[in-house]
Parts: sequence; C-alpha cells; structure tokens
Amino acid sequence: MSNISLTDQMGAMALVDELRHQQKQVQEHLDLPRRRADIAGHIRAYYQSNNLEFDDELIEQGVHQFFAHRLMFELPQLNSFDTWLVRTLANRPLLSLHGKKLFSRRWVIAVALAAGITTLVQSCNSTIDSNTKVREVTNAAYILRQDLNETSKQLDVQRKKLVDLLRRNAAEPDANASRLLHRAEQTLPVGDIRTDIGQAEPITRDNVDTLAPQVEALEQEKLRINRALYAAERDMGYASGVLNIRQGIKAMLQDPGRAAAIAQSSGLDDRLAELDQQLARVDDYDSFQAAFASKMDLGSELFATTDLLKLQTSRYYTVKRRVEDPSIPNEVRTELQGNIHDIEADLKRGDSDAAEKKISLLIKRLKVAGYWSRY
Repeated sequence: MSNISLTDQMGAMALVDELRHQQKQVQEHLDLPRRRADIAGHIRAYYQSNNLEFDDELIEQGVHQFFAHRLMFELPQLNSFDTWLVRTLANRPLLSLHGKKLFSRRWVIAVALAAGITTLVQSCNSTIDSNTKVREVTNAAYILRQDLNETSKQLDVQRKKLVDLLRRNAAEPDANASRLLHRAEQTLPVGDIRTDIGQAEPITRDNVDTLAPQVEALEQEKLRINRALYAAERDMGYASGVLNIRQGIKAMLQDPGRAAAIAQSSGLDDRLAELDQQLARVDDYDSFQAAFASKMDLGSELFATTDLLKLQTSRYYTVKRRVEDPSIPNEVRTELQGNIHDIEADLKRGDSDAAEKKISLLIKRLKVAGYWSRY
C-alpha cells in the first residue's frame, strides 16, 4: 500500500467519481415516476413561496409533456447541398479493395471548396436581398413622407373652409347644411398627419424588418386619410351649395326688378316649397343637381323685366321645345301640343296672366311625368 502514489490514487478517484455521476444520471432517467414527482414538488413549492395560484393537474400535465420529449432525438433540417454531401459520403466505401483510401486529398479539398462556395453564395444572396429590401423600404418611406406632407396642406385648406362655412351657416342656419357640415367635421382627420419615418432614423439592414411594417401601416393610414378628406370635402361642397341656393333665392325674391314677374307668378309658393324640400334632401350629386336645376328654372321664370308679355313669350318657347322632345311619346305629345296652341293664343291676345298660368301648369305636368329636366 505504501508504494501507491498520491497521483495514481487521485486519478483513480476522479474516474470513480465520474462513473458514479454517470450512474446517478442514468438512474434518474430510468426512475421517471420519482423524477417527475420531485420536479412537480419543486414547482409547487416555488409557486407557494411566491404566493402564486397554481393547478395541480396543470403542473402534472406540463411535467409529463416535458419528460415525454426530453430524450427524443429530432432530426435537424438539412439544405439541398448538405443532403447531397451526406448521401455521397454515406454511400461510398471509405476503403478500396486494396485497402487504399478512396478519397484523395484533392477530392476532399474540392468538396470543402464546394461547401464554402455554397455558403458564400447563400450569404451573398442574403446580403443582396437585404440591401434590396432596404432600398425599397427607403423609397417607400420617402414617397410616403412627401404624400403626407402634401395631404397635410390640403387638410389645412379644408379645415379653414369648414370654419368659414360653419360661421356662414351660423348667420343664417339651414338644417341640412348643418347636418352636412357636422358630418364633415367628424370625418376630417385631426392632428398632425405628417411623418418622419425613414428620415429621423435612416433605414438600415438592422432596422428594416422593424420599420417595413410601420411604413406599410402608414400607407394604409394614408389611404384612409385620403378617403376621409374626399368625403369631408364633398359634404362641405354640398353644404356650400345649399347655402348658395338659399342665398340666391332670397336675393331673387328681394330684387325689385323681378317684382312684376313675382307678382304674376301663380305657382310661386308651390315652387318655393318644392325647392325647400329638395334642399332638405341634398346628400349626393343627383339630389344637389335636382335642387340646383329647380333654382335655375325659377330664376329664368322670374326674369327681371317689366315686360311680362315678353317674359311669358320666352317661357312659352322654352316649354314648346320641351314638348317637341323625341323622348315624349307621340300620343302624349299630341295632347300637350293642344296646350301649346292655347298658350300661343293667349300671347297673341296679349293676355300674359292667362299665358303664365297655363305655362306653369304645363311645366308642372311635364315634371310629374318625368319629361322636364334641365340635365
């Protein structure tokens, strides 16, 4: 015993300890029920010490799933070159019939070079793709900044226009104009819509994957803003049109030069009531055009003149042209032409009042039948 050196003893003990450690690990893996119970107990103790709620069944399920896949081998994914290389090396014998090495140093170097070139090409492709993406996102961000700057200017113009229209409508309120302006006010985007994306922080390969979705989101926001701006501008246009027609009718009725025509007009109240209803319904292009056409017709009928016979003669020719329109069926036109002859007779007698009543009645019939339209 005295001949055993300390070095030999320590070396042997180190080997024994390593074997004991390996055996302990093997026993732990073989005795899975006990191992699972120990782990589950430690987890419960941890949750309890930290005042965390836990479910025993959930802990058991998690521990079982962990150990179920712990020692399972998962085959790594290989690319096409790696697959070819593995198959080539696995299917060729390492030694020839004479015991000589089949793979020469030159062949091994060639394979290594091929592997290196493949890796280099993949790296270059990745770099090229990354640079292309940086360039595309940078350009998109630049265009986006320019577009939003221009849209911001348009938005400022429409906001000022809205303020003016609200002030104008407050002076002489119109219910439908108020509704349209309120809708425009709710639709107009608020705040500063401009962006400095891609400018404050230049787009690089390091941040392109983060900034690209932000640029795309801002593109969608830009489209939403443009649609909202168009809708608000349209509503303000209709509201302005309603106020203009109201103001025009008011000025027309107060015009001394039209006093004679107004006094002679037999259906003026009905015409004004009809126009008022049309203005209350203005909400799109067609409804606005209908109201505008009625206003224009009324203006031509209440022409500023004291020669009422001349005025009714002008109206007579307008109605006559409408009756001769090819869209009116022949049987209807024949009946209407009888009314035209009666009006012509009144004008020849110089009876402008009788002619006015018949002309107004004929226009009303044409409108009801759908044969009277300015547009």
